[in-house]
Amino acid sequence: MAKNLHFSKSSILFLAIHVFLVILSGSFTHASHFSKSIQGLGGSLKGQSVAGLNEVKRYLNRFGYLGYETADKHSVDDDEFDEGLESALKMYQKYYNLKVTGRLDSDTIKQMNVPRCGEPDTLINGDLHVLRPQYAFFKNNAKWPPSKRHLTYTFNSTAKAVRMEILNATCYYAFKRWEAVTNFRFQEAPQGTKSDLVIGFHRGDHGDAAPFDGPGGVLAHAFSPTIGQLHYDADEKWSLSPKLTINQTDIVWVAMHEIGHLLGLNHTQVQDAIMFAYVANGVTRRSLHPDDIRGIRALYAN
Repeated sequence: MAKNLHFSKSSILFLAIHVFLVILSGSFTHASHFSKSIQGLGGSLKGQSVAGLNEVKRYLNRFGYLGYETADKHSVDDDEFDEGLESALKMYQKYYNLKVTGRLDSDTIKQMNVPRCGEPDTLINGDLHVLRPQYAFFKNNAKWPPSKRHLTYTFNSTAKAVRMEILNATCYYAFKRWEAVTNFRFQEAPQGTKSDLVIGFHRGDHGDAAPFDGPGGVLAHAFSPTIGQLHYDADEKWSLSPKLTINQTDIVWVAMHEIGHLLGLNHTQVQDAIMFAYVANGVTRRSLHPDDIRGIRALYAN
């Protein structure tokens, strides 16, 4: 059984050098649907009505920046550049250390085009103007109870994307990184048995009210404790290699990031941290940042 295999760091790296995850069920297009839909929107200003702005509204709404009140005459479905959109853009720009213009400028569009985690960003205390450039937690500091420091995991996919031994090695490596800085221990359970965590590849609408969007865009998502679900988008071009092409995404980096969510960490504004929301194509990241470590230790300090 896979759970009886023991992978050393060197064996993982050896596997990474010699194995590329290119088993995909469909063709890969680098630009996501969102990236294509917002081309030509650069420079849009408040007061304008521009076809495609609804895509920007949906994006900002999905990730926690835009929430119209019931009485508002505008919505995420229209193409009006209203005050709500301007405010959301300013908040997004501030969060990601961009020049705060309230406009859909080139730097903002460039940031939005980078693939990312599907979990919304954290706005501290729900205040659009109070942010801190460090780790963040889920609402009510959701975490595993003291009795749960040994977590089991299994794999369950509805879409084919990578070989099982690759996914197993990836998760083993990622779990070990978190084990090294916490009191948690992770163990693969036999397939078909109940486990604390379930990891898998899915495509499009897969039953959790957070459908994937195809190549690019949202790469994966995971839920706060103690739900224990981690979903990869099967349409991405995943790789375990330490040297990626510009169109490949580091499956290890994403695994470490999503496991952070499973343990209770939300997104950070620290760009070099594993828990930063965006995962650039062609770039690997295999080590936890001090911000990640401080965050997980602060959450489980008591």
